[in-house]
Amino acid sequence: MILVMLIPLVSIFWLQLVSPADGHAMRANVGCGFHLSCSGAFNGSIGEKSSGQARASSGVSPSLFTWFGDTFADGQGNGCWWTPPTYTLQCDKNQPPDHGFQIGCDGTLSFGGQSVFYECPTGVGDEVNIYLKPPNNDQCHEITIYADSCAPSTCPGGGVSPGPGATNSPPASGATTPSTVASSSTTTSPSSASQGPPTPSPFTTGGEGTSTTSITSTSTVTTTQPVLTTTGCVEVGPDSIILVDQGNPDTAYGPNNAGRIQISPNASTIFIFAFSDADLSKTCELTFRIPRGRLFNLTGTGIITLEALDNWANANTTYNNMPHTIEPYGNGLLYEGVEIHYGPFPCPGATTRSAVLLTEGPMADTCLDCNQGDGMGMFLTKC
Repeated sequence: MILVMLIPLVSIFWLQLVSPADGHAMRANVGCGFHLSCSGAFNGSIGEKSSGQARASSGVSPSLFTWFGDTFADGQGNGCWWTPPTYTLQCDKNQPPDHGFQIGCDGTLSFGGQSVFYECPTGVGDEVNIYLKPPNNDQCHEITIYADSCAPSTCPGGGVSPGPGATNSPPASGATTPSTVASSSTTTSPSSASQGPPTPSPFTTGGEGTSTTSITSTSTVTTTQPVLTTTGCVEVGPDSIILVDQGNPDTAYGPNNAGRIQISPNASTIFIFAFSDADLSKTCELTFRIPRGRLFNLTGTGIITLEALDNWANANTTYNNMPHTIEPYGNGLLYEGVEIHYGPFPCPGATTRSAVLLTEGPMADTCLDCNQGDGMGMFLTKC
């Protein structure tokens, strides 16, 4: 999952490594937009049918996809995967995307090390379906799939190396353009309103949406009792959760006893975790979850951004006076059943004062409304 930058002269690790859990991870180039095309036995752009099935054709409009490190989603935030039993490429609503994709420096798309895929005619014009495994059909043939952007930044040209048949579109920072934008909303990061130079973080290793303000709670100090995990570690919820609102930048929403989590083009959520010196010998990991079967509202693309802040927030914190961003970590994709891990990293001690900001991704039009607790929300594991 996460775009990680190194900050020198820091004392402890914070969110450097991100491991996939329940079909999701954040890695480099997260949030990059790209198109697909194929060449070989068939040459053409790759688009989607209304069912979400990916098809190549000489006349199809290429779909915009969003890259999530080793997986991708379509412009509506639908996870793309190889659907059994035929293993055709398709993007479905509420579907965790398949992991194992890579984009090479020449734009070649591979899956699990496999860069040869298969096309079979559909009987509709020159449209073909795309398969991971060779179908038992003599009308099916080998193809290579290319992405027109989102190659690793270490590649020549900074990771934009269109392959054969690519549409040569520039990289995009997000999946879609918001359907509406409130007059009070800008594309500025929520924490950019804070003034003053940033200091090194003690926490580092170096669809359908609405843009109206969605803060409705006037209350957050939610303390979750420690829970012993199956590995003998202890998992705790945040010591407090603070809501800030770009649409009302000078309004403090006070303590949040209900543990409300809200994200929108205006609303953002700050999670505060306190540590003690007894934690110094332990290993920590952060996890954000949306368990299946829980009550929550999620609209838009589902793309969110995580940032480390340089201080705690409190009941008097507003959008305009919130702590500075120490390090922007990049974007992630929310859906029911997602579990995102940040870490592990050495636990800090009692002198550490930092927090985590969760906000919508760039131009993502994501809106999330839920409550912290019972496995939902942000958690810290200490081992």
